[in-house]
Amino acid sequence: MNLGTWTTSTWFIAAGLLFAAAPVRAEQPSAALQARAEVLAKTLAAACPMAPYDNEAAFQTCANALRQTKLPFAPSLLWGGEQPDKQIKKKNLTHFNSQVYQTLYLPLYMFTGRWSVSEEPRSHTPEIVVEAYFRNTMPPGNYPYPFWHSGDKWNAYEKSNELRFYIDRDNRIFIVTRDAAGSEERRGAYAPAVTPAFTGDWQWHDEANHIQPHVSLFSARFRPANPYLDNLDKAYRTFALKARDTACLDCHTPANKAESERLVLLQTPLHAAGEIDNVIKAVESGEMPQDEYGLRKDIPAVQRSAIRAAAIAFRDRLTMAAKWETEHPLARQSAPNTPARN
Repeated sequence: MNLGTWTTSTWFIAAGLLFAAAPVRAEQPSAALQARAEVLAKTLAAACPMAPYDNEAAFQTCANALRQTKLPFAPSLLWGGEQPDKQIKKKNLTHFNSQVYQTLYLPLYMFTGRWSVSEEPRSHTPEIVVEAYFRNTMPPGNYPYPFWHSGDKWNAYEKSNELRFYIDRDNRIFIVTRDAAGSEERRGAYAPAVTPAFTGDWQWHDEANHIQPHVSLFSARFRPANPYLDNLDKAYRTFALKARDTACLDCHTPANKAESERLVLLQTPLHAAGEIDNVIKAVESGEMPQDEYGLRKDIPAVQRSAIRAAAIAFRDRLTMAAKWETEHPLARQSAPNTPARN
C-alpha cells in the first residue's frame, strides 16, 4: 500500500552501491555489513539525534526527516521485543507496512550514531545493531497507541537502548526489534515516566476534544488541502464499523487476545491503512475472521460481502489521497504532523 510520496534521501547516495550488491547470506564479508551499518546509524542519528526525552520539537523534526528518508526496508516488516531465547520464526512480533512503521514507531527513538554488527545464531541472519533510546516523556498523543496498557510493555520500551535490524537475502530490513542489551553510557538525563491510566480505549478524546493519538490519524499523513481527506475518513469509519460488527477488532488490537505470533493491528486509521490490502485478501479467501480458537469463523455471505466492499472502498480512497499527494509535491511546505481537529 502506497501511503504517499517518499523521496530518496542521502541514504542511497551514500550506500546505493552497497545495497546493489549480492544478496546477504551468512558468508557475507563483514566489511560490507559494517559499511551498511555505518550508513544506517549515521542516517538515523542525523534525522533523530539525542535530545531531552520530552522535547516535542525534536520529535517532530525527527518524524518529518524520516518521512523524507528512504531506508532499506522491505515492503512489510515485523517489529517487537527481541526475545533472544526464540528462533526468528517463533518470536511474537507485529506485522507492519514498512511506511507505517517508519512514520509511527521509528521516530519514538533517538540515535547516537553508534552501531555494531552480529548474526542471529540459529538462522545466521545478519543483524545491524544501532544504539537508540526511547522518548518516554512525550504527550500521550505522540505514541501510536497507549503502550502503557501493559506495564511490562511500557517498561520494555523505556529500558530499550538499541534496535536490531535483521537483513534478508535481498539486502532489505525485514525485522526490527528493540532490546535492552546495549549500553547505558549515552542515555543522558533520564527518569522513568508517569503514564496515564489506561481506560481500555485505543483512541480517545483529549481535553480539547481532539481525537488521540493524533499521530495515527490521516491528518498526520496527508495535508489538510488534500481533497480526498474527508471521503477517506468516512470510508475508514465505514470499514471500521463493519470490522467491529464481525468482531475483527477483538483480535487486531495491541491487547492481542488471540495471542497471535504475528499480530496485525487495525485499531487506528493509519494502522488499518497499512494492512488494508491484506485484509481484503483474507476476507475474500475466507481466512478471516477467525474465532477465539484461531479457526475460520463462518459469517453470513451478505456480511462478508459488506466488509469486503467497505474495505475496497477504503483502499480506493486511500489510493486517491496518496496519488494527490504525489501529484502535488510543490504544495508541501513541511510534513503534516499536527493534532487532528476532529
